[in-house]
Amino acid sequence: MRKIVFLGILALLVLVAGCSPAPQATPPELTTLVERAAIEDMFIDYYAQFRPDSGHDFASFFTDDGRLEVNGMVASGIEEIKAMYARIEGGGGEKPKAADAVPEGVSEMMLTNMKIDVDGDKAVATFLWHSIKAELVTTEGKITEYGRERSELVKQDGKWLIKNRVVLTEGGMPASLLEYYPKK
Repeated sequence: MRKIVFLGILALLVLVAGCSPAPQATPPELTTLVERAAIEDMFIDYYAQFRPDSGHDFASFFTDDGRLEVNGMVASGIEEIKAMYARIEGGGGEKPKAADAVPEGVSEMMLTNMKIDVDGDKAVATFLWHSIKAELVTTEGKITEYGRERSELVKQDGKWLIKNRVVLTEGGMPASLLEYYPKK
């Protein structure tokens, strides 16, 4: 008897499943929104690496043959991109601080006016960026550098990567980088 009841319930489930509408394809607008959100997250993760406590793994955001242009300096391929960031980050080491000194402020990056055009596995992102920093945690923050960016991206193995990135500082650029700055 249990066998007959089980088969009856199974037949009923098959009948109900056969009558329900076929699953609908995801609307393209929804797919585009999901991809745009993934690209925004990628750039937020990328710019978070400018914090002093970051791992500074900028190259992992580029394709193997990626190209990076920053204020006229150009790097092609992962190794050149790593070398460019090492040269830009350079620096003079840590400044000695008194034990009771007020801590130095941390530079934060802010992205605004973001526009992302997605076309399948390719996309173009443009936005403005601003570096904000306070000299000390007790002083007000100031915009220390700002500019714009245009990046071409490709999706590889389900991950968005930068294929070609052009960054131009429009204010606050360190004087040491002026030699590369494109002439208008």
